[in-house]
Amino acid sequence: MLCEWTEDLNVWLPTSLIALAQDSQIEYLPADESARGDFYLGVDFGKHRDPSVVAAAERIRGHMYLRHCNQFPLETSYGAVIGYLRRLQDNWNSVRAVYCDKTGVGDYIVEDMERGGLRNVTGVNFTDQSKEAMATALKEQMRSANCPRCGWSGHVDTIEGEWRTTCPHGCRTDQANPVTLRPLLHIPYDPDLFHELNTERYELSKTGKLLFNHPEGTNDDRFWALALSIYAAEMTPLPVSKPLARII
Repeated sequence: MLCEWTEDLNVWLPTSLIALAQDSQIEYLPADESARGDFYLGVDFGKHRDPSVVAAAERIRGHMYLRHCNQFPLETSYGAVIGYLRRLQDNWNSVRAVYCDKTGVGDYIVEDMERGGLRNVTGVNFTDQSKEAMATALKEQMRSANCPRCGWSGHVDTIEGEWRTTCPHGCRTDQANPVTLRPLLHIPYDPDLFHELNTERYELSKTGKLLFNHPEGTNDDRFWALALSIYAAEMTPLPVSKPLARII
């Protein structure tokens, strides 16, 4: 009996799209090691029912690389999570923005983070509108791609409903093979992350808004932590390069 894998119609990130974003050349960076780059942190706070998750993405020439993703055990205090974030900030250069979920926690969590020495902190209330904005930012980063040879940019999903994995201009490598498109989001091979990214469901409300949920017995904390980090990069202006001083 022959079987074919099919995608649920209401899955926000289909398995095929997540697989395209997987990059075998990247691995998670340890929190205790120093690293240089422009990093954007997303923090989905939880405690009793859901765990807290910290995701860190690095922006390099328009591409986003998931460099770190840590899920804390249940009942981990907010203070311990904030201390972990401070350690990341101290070891990495530089953390451009920290976006955290303050739903149900309140503004005091942002104040605690700032008192703990964290910089560039923004609290986000999870509403239907903000969740749609963050989930859309994540999906757009995954479905957007470019050609490393000719610079073509576009989407990997076509109007015909098929996947575009090679350059539509017919670019070839030095070995005469079709050039593979590079999605703008790169994630490591992480089964737990893959599962949670594929868990999120959506439905269209009567008002035209997208409503997000996940099946009972599953978690989506990694999904929202990553979405927060990508949204942080989207909302944070690029650093301005200082002009070189003229020598007279």
